[in-house]
Amino acid sequence: MSSRFRFASAEDGAGILNIMESDVAKGDLQLLYTRRPNPFDSFKKESPKAVVGIYEDNGKTVGTIAGIPREMYVGGRRRTVCYVTNMKRAADHKGYIKWKDAFDAMYDPLDSQVYYCSVVKDNAGVLKMLKKKRKGMPYAEELDGYRTYIISPTAPVRNYDKKLTFRRAAEEDAAAVIRFLKTHGSRRNLFAAFDLFDGKTVPKITDFYLLFDGEEIAAAGALWDRSDSKQYVLKKCSGKMAFVRLLNPLLSLLGYIKLPKEGQQAAFTFLSFFLAKEDSGDFYRTFLYHIRREVKKTHAMFVLGTNDHNPKRAVLDKIRAISFDTTLCEIVMSEFRGAERVKYDPAELEAECAYL
Repeated sequence: MSSRFRFASAEDGAGILNIMESDVAKGDLQLLYTRRPNPFDSFKKESPKAVVGIYEDNGKTVGTIAGIPREMYVGGRRRTVCYVTNMKRAADHKGYIKWKDAFDAMYDPLDSQVYYCSVVKDNAGVLKMLKKKRKGMPYAEELDGYRTYIISPTAPVRNYDKKLTFRRAAEEDAAAVIRFLKTHGSRRNLFAAFDLFDGKTVPKITDFYLLFDGEEIAAAGALWDRSDSKQYVLKKCSGKMAFVRLLNPLLSLLGYIKLPKEGQQAAFTFLSFFLAKEDSGDFYRTFLYHIRREVKKTHAMFVLGTNDHNPKRAVLDKIRAISFDTTLCEIVMSEFRGAERVKYDPAELEAECAYL
C-alpha cells in the first residue's frame, strides 16, 4: 500500500523526529544530526517561507521532507534558493513513497529559482537514487564536495599575522559588516544575501568578530549557537575512535576536541559567514587564531565547513579537527516544471554550514 502526502504541522513533530533519528552517520564516530525538540518548529525557524511535508500510511508518519527558501547570491545576482532536506522514509516502511507528490505540492509554495541539497558522502545509495533521471521527477547533479570541521578551541593555529587587530563587532559596525559581506559574498554562489542582523535567520551583529588590516575589515565571521534547534549527538564510538576516547583527558592538550559521552549532545557553536578579503590564507589563519579564545569562553568546540574548491579548504585541512565529508547537489527542476535553469559556476561556492 502506498502512502499519502500532506503538509505537516507542529503536531507532527514527534513522527518527523523519529524518522530523522533513525538515520545515524556510519563510521567509527557515529554522529546523529537531529533537530530537537520539534523538527517542524526547527525548520520554521530557518525561514518564514519553510515548507515541511510528511507521508502517512494508516495514520503513521512514514516519510518526511522539508524545503527551506532563503535569499542567496547565485551567478552574481540575489535569488531565492531552496535547501531541500530531511528527505527520508521510515526504515520499517515497506510501502511505496511517491516523492513526486511532495515536489508537486511544495514547488509553488517554495517559489525558488535554485534548489540544492547535501548528502553524506558514504551514502552512495542515496546519492545514486537522487541522481537517477525519471520522467516528471526532479533529479540531482553533483556540485562539489563539502567538508565539515569540528575544531577544539585549543587547536594550534600557526603563522598568524601579529600586525592585524581583532575585536568583537558592536552595533555601530553593522553597516560596515553588511558592506564587507556583500562585497565578498556576492562573488560566490549560495552565500546568504541579507540586509539586517535579525538574530534569527542570521546572527546578531554582536555575534560577529572582525579582523582589521589598519582601518579596513580584513576578515569577518560570527559565532552562532543554534543548539536550540539543531544538534549533534554522539551515538557510538568504535574502532580507532573508541581508543581515542580513552585518551579524552589528553585530547584538549593535543588540540583535538574532547569527545562527549555516548548519547550526549555536543556543546558547540558554528563559525558562520566566515569570509576574508581576497581569500587571503593569512587573514583566515589569523582570524582562526583569535576566534579560538572567544569560543573557549562558552563552548567546547566550534563547527564550520567549506566546499572542495574554496580557498579556505587549504587552511582548514591543516588544523587539527574531526571532519566528515558530504556532497552538495543541485536539484534540477527544469524537466519537472519547465523552469529556466540558472547558470553558475559550481566551483565558486560559499555554502554556509549552519544552513545545511
